[in-house]
Parts: sequence; structure tokens; C-alpha cells
Amino acid sequence: MSAPLREHSFHTQEYAALMAEKHYHFLTGDGDRKRILTGELSIRKYYKLCIAGLLHDYAKIYSDEQLTSIALEQKIRLSPFEIECKPILHGFVAPYLIKRDFGISDKEIDYCIMSHTIGSQNMSAIDRILYISDKLEGTRNYSGIDDLRKISLENLDLCLLEVYKSNIIYVIMRNRTLHPDTSKIWNNICGGLKNAI
Repeated sequence: MSAPLREHSFHTQEYAALMAEKHYHFLTGDGDRKRILTGELSIRKYYKLCIAGLLHDYAKIYSDEQLTSIALEQKIRLSPFEIECKPILHGFVAPYLIKRDFGISDKEIDYCIMSHTIGSQNMSAIDRILYISDKLEGTRNYSGIDDLRKISLENLDLCLLEVYKSNIIYVIMRNRTLHPDTSKIWNNICGGLKNAI
């Protein structure tokens, strides 16, 4: 990885760990820094989140042409839009590359990485945390990010809504195309927020 990409990956993993601690109640042991997670996020899922945070952009070490070629050669199930939309392609190809290069094959890690670019309608806790962490980690700097970081440590559902909204606006302001599932994902996030309030 290039130095900036490596730094982004480390910061994404670090911010994801911070969010997990804030939202899933770590209990500290007898000064030995042993931690036990409770709630939806088990210790196993915590480690999966950390792996996903470190490797979510691993496929970016390859060119768009290489990623397209790998996707076609490996028959990775992608829509024509996903094949042509280069900014999101790395998320879909990454699980294959991570399995090939690191021997890591885990459905939760794969899904978490695949949904870090456009989200999904069925985002688990680790999926939501990685999606948010990728957009809010320490090297990111844009208008409103401090408010989003504050929300991310207070209300996971509200933060997902605000970060997703911010991402949609970012794409639209640059006259880029939105993934066809964006409105379904947005509506799902809004519905989930209503249930959380």
C-alpha cells in the first residue's frame, strides 16, 4: 500500500475500534487490559471489524483495469453499473484478493468490506461501524466532520443516517452517478432510525 492508503487504513481501524468501545460497553478486567464485549458485538466480531478496517481498501493497490480484469476472470457477481463505477469496484473485489493474498475467508469480513462504499440494506453493527469509520477517520477533513464525529460516539443510527446523507450529497455535487440501490439503502436507514428513536 502507498503511505497515504496505509495511514487511512490504520486510522479507519482505529476509529472503528473507538466506535465499538463507545457503543458496545467494554468491561475492563483486573488491570490486565482484558476486555469482554457484551451486546450485539462479540469479541469475535470486534476482531473481524478490526481486520475489515485494516483491509477494506486493500484492493486499491491495483489499478481500475486490473480490478475489472480480476472481477471478470473470477466471475465476481457484479451488476454492469458496479463493473463500470470505478470508485466502488475495489470493495467488491477485495474479498477475493484478501482470501488469495492473506488466506482470510470470512463471510462477515467480506460483507463488511463489500458494503463500506455504498452501504447495504442489511448492515450489521460491524458493517455500519466500518462504513462510518471509513468516512470519519482522523485523516479525513471536510466541512461538518467534527459534528459527525461527535454524533458517531453518541448515536450510531443517527450517525449512519447523517454520514450516508453526506456521502450522497458528495456524489451528487460532483455530478457522479449514484448506485441504483442508493434510494433503497437510504429508505432502509431512515426506517431503522425511526425504530431507534
